[in-house]
Amino acid sequence: MKITFSFGKNWKNYVKNVVDEKVIQEAKESLLKYLPEGEFKDKVFIDVGCGSGLFSLSAILLGCKHVISFDIDPASIEATLLLREKFSHILPSNYSWDIFQGNILDSNLVESLKEKGDIVYSWGVLHHTEKCGKLSKIQQA
Repeated sequence: MKITFSFGKNWKNYVKNVVDEKVIQEAKESLLKYLPEGEFKDKVFIDVGCGSGLFSLSAILLGCKHVISFDIDPASIEATLLLREKFSHILPSNYSWDIFQGNILDSNLVESLKEKGDIVYSWGVLHHTEKCGKLSKIQQA
């Protein structure tokens, strides 16, 4: 899939110049609007189109035992890795976080993630896919 606009370049700038512990707290509060804090404890969180990685980091801080973050944009992966490094001092010692480049429209990737996640998060991502019609097939899988 060809990337027509690299959101990742903006995410890298955001991580470098904007994200601080206040922004992280706001992201955690945003996640808590959907699930109470206890629902994150010891869960696997899959972040589809992770962008800056902010919500992945927040999921770890809310108690997820494992986070899987992926994005089609290599610059977003760089942003997420930068975020993890920048805030390594607040991560719990036993955190587990996989970060990799991947495409939600890749049926092999979707198949490999089936039944691995307790919480699947994708905010502001899926409508940017090249062929949204393919998603209905993925959702039915």
